[in-house]
Amino acid sequence: MKKQFGKLPKAEQEKTEAHYHRMKPHDFDKPMSHAKQHSPRAIRLPREMVETLKTLAESEGEPEYQAMVRRWIEERLRRETSATP
Repeated sequence: MKKQFGKLPKAEQEKTEAHYHRMKPHDFDKPMSHAKQHSPRAIRLPREMVETLKTLAESEGEPEYQAMVRRWIEERLRRETSATP
């Protein structure tokens, strides 16, 4: 079971930190190969664009603009990836 760094006592944090500072870059290869990959869950858009998207989604009967944007992205990705030789 992994302990969260912030919950360790100060002395244990310093010991752990010193250990990591002594490590060489290749020492991280194995632990990083098991690390969970993350993907962004948000895309920052200008407020004006979001308002326009909300209006458009409402006019198309979409309950939320995010679903419409997700569909657009999926459609575009399908089109782009199927067009590649």
